[in-house]
Amino acid sequence: MVLHLPCRYYRVYTDPDVPCVERNFHHVERELPIPVSEAALILVDVWSTHYIDSWLQRAAEVTRRKIAPLLEAARRVGMTEIHVPSPEIADRYAKAPPAAASRSGPDWPPVAFRKIYRSGEHSAFGRNPEPRLRAAIERYKTELDIAKPAKPLPGEPVIHTGAQMHQVLAKRKILHLFYAGFATNWCVLYRDYGILAMSQLGYNIVLVRDATTGIEFHDTTDALAA
Repeated sequence: MVLHLPCRYYRVYTDPDVPCVERNFHHVERELPIPVSEAALILVDVWSTHYIDSWLQRAAEVTRRKIAPLLEAARRVGMTEIHVPSPEIADRYAKAPPAAASRSGPDWPPVAFRKIYRSGEHSAFGRNPEPRLRAAIERYKTELDIAKPAKPLPGEPVIHTGAQMHQVLAKRKILHLFYAGFATNWCVLYRDYGILAMSQLGYNIVLVRDATTGIEFHDTTDALAA
């Protein structure tokens, strides 16, 4: 079965007779003939709760109105579904793969320097401690899960890491990845199984734009209602 899907990308070139300046760049729309057997729906961090109340309200609505029907349609046509809800949640659904070395060379930077909330002698370079952070972590231990409308069915892969996902995709000969889930500008992009990492490995990436939402800046929230 082949899906003929309208997609678009942003062209950062111009025709030879058009000045190559940013104001002349634009979207290009194409219909892609994607074989279902070579495609997978990647569901990133479709969580049941979050500490950002306003975002959670949007995400819950997107999950109910967009992701759930998308997931149902993908299952109906026999597309592979891969759930990547973050390693801590994935542990509840599937056994973690053997730990693989993620670093090469010296063990550097120091452990206390690697996170954004740096500690010890590096604390001057870290972000301010957040009172809500500890409470959110405690909440997540008991409340955080894959949202009910997006729960995996038996046999659907639940992935812990990008390396593990790459292995699954290679084994199934999958080339095209449809991304849905949250948040567009956080985990969907930057997880090791996210768009940037998988794009660098050579996969064809399609973001399902209405099946995601981002974390807004304070000066962009008003535009959501426009």
